[in-house]
Amino acid sequence: MAAAALTVGLSAAVALPAQAATVTPMSTHRGSVTCFNWSWADGTSTTAIYYHNTCSTTQHLCVWWKDGQENNLHRITAAGDAKGHLKEPGTIESQDIENC
Repeated sequence: MAAAALTVGLSAAVALPAQAATVTPMSTHRGSVTCFNWSWADGTSTTAIYYHNTCSTTQHLCVWWKDGQENNLHRITAAGDAKGHLKEPGTIESQDIENC
């Protein structure tokens, strides 16, 4: 009888991780606007955008981050042919990335 209880306890312990393993896969987003190529991946609490200024002069890229109910505009300034990234809390939408 103790062996039966032990077997039931083990199968319950094994079943729990499988039930808790529902993870949404990350999506990578890529795009471009005048002078910039950019990419970002869906994050859980933060999002990083990677950019490349393809023009030879300093340019600005505006990105809206949505953090709960709040929207925050970040203006990225990049020299000609510069690459970089910016990481902030929240998520971004590709239609919210533009030259500014």
